[in-house]
Amino acid sequence: MKERIYIFIILSFSIFHSLAQKSNTSLWYRQPATKWTEALPIGNGRLAAMVFGKTNMEQIQLNEETIWAGSKVDDINPGAKSHLAEIQSLLLEEKNKEAYNLTKLHLLGTPPEIRSYQPLGDIFIEWQDTTGAIKNYIRRLDLSTALHTSSYQRNNSDYEMQSFISAPADMFVLKIKSSSQNLHFRISLAREKDATISAMDNRLVMQGQIIDRGNVQKKGPEGAHLRFAALVTVEPGEGTLSTQGNSLEISGAKEVVIRMTAATDYDHSKLDFNRSIDPLQICNNILQRNAGKNFDALKKEHLAEYQPLFSASSLEFSGQPKEDIPTDQRLLDVKSGKKDNGLFALYYQYGRYLLLGSSRYPAKLPANLQGKWNPYFDAPWESDYHTNINLQMNYWPADLANVGVTVLPLGMFMQAMLVPGRNCAAKMYGANGWAMHHVTDIFGRTAINADPMWGTSPLAGAWMALSLYDHYDFTRDEKFLREIAFPLMKESADFIKSFLVRDKNGYFVTAPSMSPENGFFLPGDSVTRHVITYAPAIDVQIIHELFNAIAAVASVMKDSPGYIDDLKKIQKQLPPIRINKYGGIQEWINDYQEQEPGHRHMSQLFGLYPGTTLTRNPQFLQASRTTIENRLKFGGGHTGWSRAWMINFYARLKDGNAAFLNLEQLLIKSTLSNLFDDHPPFQIDGNFGGTAGIAEMLLQSHNNQVELLPALPDAWPDGKVKGLKARGGLTVDMVWVNGKLHKATATSSINQTVKINYKNNVQTIIFKKGRAVPIAVPFVSSR
Repeated sequence: MKERIYIFIILSFSIFHSLAQKSNTSLWYRQPATKWTEALPIGNGRLAAMVFGKTNMEQIQLNEETIWAGSKVDDINPGAKSHLAEIQSLLLEEKNKEAYNLTKLHLLGTPPEIRSYQPLGDIFIEWQDTTGAIKNYIRRLDLSTALHTSSYQRNNSDYEMQSFISAPADMFVLKIKSSSQNLHFRISLAREKDATISAMDNRLVMQGQIIDRGNVQKKGPEGAHLRFAALVTVEPGEGTLSTQGNSLEISGAKEVVIRMTAATDYDHSKLDFNRSIDPLQICNNILQRNAGKNFDALKKEHLAEYQPLFSASSLEFSGQPKEDIPTDQRLLDVKSGKKDNGLFALYYQYGRYLLLGSSRYPAKLPANLQGKWNPYFDAPWESDYHTNINLQMNYWPADLANVGVTVLPLGMFMQAMLVPGRNCAAKMYGANGWAMHHVTDIFGRTAINADPMWGTSPLAGAWMALSLYDHYDFTRDEKFLREIAFPLMKESADFIKSFLVRDKNGYFVTAPSMSPENGFFLPGDSVTRHVITYAPAIDVQIIHELFNAIAAVASVMKDSPGYIDDLKKIQKQLPPIRINKYGGIQEWINDYQEQEPGHRHMSQLFGLYPGTTLTRNPQFLQASRTTIENRLKFGGGHTGWSRAWMINFYARLKDGNAAFLNLEQLLIKSTLSNLFDDHPPFQIDGNFGGTAGIAEMLLQSHNNQVELLPALPDAWPDGKVKGLKARGGLTVDMVWVNGKLHKATATSSINQTVKINYKNNVQTIIFKKGRAVPIAVPFVSSR
């Protein structure tokens, strides 16, 4: 017996030692980026850059979170409220076509579309001596430090460029150095339009104002709108610096430091411009505030702020390390059928890195469809905030993967959205509370966008409120609940209460609405596609989820018992969740034939993930599985974010192997060489959804218990995870060997008693705030 224990300890130590040797947290390449989707992202939440690492003409593409075309307008259709009852009556009579036509005429936003998030511009570094072959080139993004480095040799000299975007300093910083005093390059700042560039002393100055032209009926007013500025300073060290037109030339230097920051006259609290704000003065103030700090001091400050956030969670799998293989080759190997568990661990950490880079202080806006990284003046889908899943998905990994600090910009933005949201509820629906639909921008649009067939999602605001409730549920931060989450939740419930109408069966239903963005055929007509309906499954599930959440915090918020009773009465009068003729969850109020069986949206499964409504009933769980299988059979999961959703679905179904198969497919079919998600084109929600899925396979905490390794796939027999978060303020570390839990520790942020589940054995553990508690393994149930 002693010999067996000794052998097991030796085996475990060997596995742990192997895991400890692999800090698989870098993306690296043997060649520069030749296009934007090969460049590597850095960001501090507010500022973002894509670094190419070129050796002749380096390009650093820049973004600042508030540089959007467009302007603040009241986009609520003036005919909405007076025609709402007629539209609702038509829907309840199943006259869907007539209802759609009236919805398009009287509920569609005026204007119906938004303008795009735009790039700030580019820094170009043009080397004046490009003779000689490049040797030993390496381009690396270290996720653990948020440092981008490119290095190479040319003409017997070593060159290195290292850059980062500091949150404490609020600026981009780049150091270029060589082993010889021979740096000779020209640096310029460029923007395609709406800006002027000047060079003076050691500075490049950009000043501009977005001039919107055309598409007035679709996208809103023309004219001179948002003002912006960017400022670059160059410190040539021992070299010489001269002005060459609108650029700066440096020669004879051994080390050069470049700093850049940017600002606009956007006022986050008003969701509008504020002409009293001077963008250039803000840039000057930022640079002046950091003037006494050299590169090393700025880097030290950056690391002190960033590294504790990133290092809060880690993930490692057993197996041969792959750090000696470039990232693009590793991805190609996986696409060709080779195994590389380390790439999945890297993908998990990359998602955490991207969220920290696009949504932490000093950011005041959340991550958009492209995070904060966008090179286009007219971006795909305007790089907007899509609230029928995509913005929510951006934050699925935030708390679970221990980067909850990233939720604050989302909370601040949604808090500001209450004002236009109240206008939407009152002016469009004659309702209380607040509401928004499926698209918004930084100016607070709330009406139906583009076309009713895409945008009729009146409970999008309620889903956003639930996303913020989830942050409270993970952290138990009562200040966040009181100031940000609960007002949005309560006013969402107020909207729902006054928006619901009775159908012919006496149920309370939402109307008009849709199941994003899928279509159906009415009985007897397999030609005419319909989208507008009433009481789709997603709405019913969102209402249950929201009302249950409000009841869960009633004691904290001291809500009146009468209010909670009203919500419970409404819940009892909602349409039931039904199973359709194929054995799946019924998507619409009636069992219509779906127009696209392989549709990317699976909104009828909201209650499986991210909600919980479907997880409490074995019959619904089986129907959920059938729904997913049908989608896949007809080509579902063909977009990056849709495939990421499937990972989370299968994790909730406790099917680790199916979750892993879909994770593999996410990398094989929907991932670019720089590991960006490929919708296509690039859309960052797939990265965030995939990261959440990996974490959800390892830890779940819905339904009032914490479950360890609930969906561990056979492909990950040995592993180690640190710092996963569970609802209720718990932080969990685990090690598993041969597919079985070997060691687990949990720490709680509050005093509480928690049920911990492993393979249907439940331990009830008393936690004291801040104390790490080892969880007994082998796992013996205490219930």
